Amino acid sequence: MANFFSTRATKGLLKVGDIYCPKNGEFPAFSEAAGTAHLNSLIKNIPSDDFSSLSMVLAIFSFFPQFVLRWITGICTNAQNNPSDGMLPSLLRQLNIGLRGLCYSIYYSELTNPNFKGQTPLQVMGYQLNRITD
Repeated sequence: MANFFSTRATKGLLKVGDIYCPKNGEFPAFSEAAGTAHLNSLIKNIPSDDFSSLSMVLAIFSFFPQFVLRWITGICTNAQNNPSDGMLPSLLRQLNIGLRGLCYSIYYSELTNPNFKGQTPLQVMGYQLNRITD
């Protein structure tokens, strides 16, 4: 069965993405440039259990105010420095890696928001993808 993000989960991703990839100088904010319109095609091969957990977390995050999400992502980021192998620090590290990886991979991809006008993050960095096909 194919995976599809709900509107709530997408809203939660945009809120978290703005924490990991805020507007900074010439770089646009995650919510401005990220290609969430292409999101469902990017996540279609994620295992169903992983996807349902991720979708649920993002949907819950959509209800939180930005300061609460900053606090949660801060705790997750600080868990990287926690040497404990306990269950909670491990889960926080996994959440941090998963959310950060998802946000960065969408933000720095060639797929941008169709309504976005301006330079994409790749254009700001002066980076061009070079694809060689057989």
